[in-house]
Amino acid sequence: MSTELCRDVVAGVVVRSGRFLLCKRAASKHHGGLWEFPGGKVQDGEAPDAALARELAEELGAIAKSSCRVLAEHLDSSSGFLISFVQAEIYNEPECKEHEQIGWYTPSEILELALAPADEMFARGFFGTG
Repeated sequence: MSTELCRDVVAGVVVRSGRFLLCKRAASKHHGGLWEFPGGKVQDGEAPDAALARELAEELGAIAKSSCRVLAEHLDSSSGFLISFVQAEIYNEPECKEHEQIGWYTPSEILELALAPADEMFARGFFGTG
């Protein structure tokens, strides 16, 4: 695996029938109440695809596979994390375990959500409005 994929945080860009999976962060967390593409921190020595699979299992009970294709990277200046947005698939229906809410949204619906800063930068660039 390429070392250029090793980043602090990975976020899964999961699409199903033209809708993307997003999660609303718990109010008690950093960026609480804002929407994000699911994922989390890469642990020391962990491959980014393994980190994404682990995070999606922990947060959503999802069985996931990453394509290792990084779609974009954005710095969350408030946390200092570099977030790699990675194309991913899940093979089961996700469960809301750690978030306030989860859902499947079209690109236009996503752009209407209150997104975490890096997720908003990604969405605007990826969906062609930024």
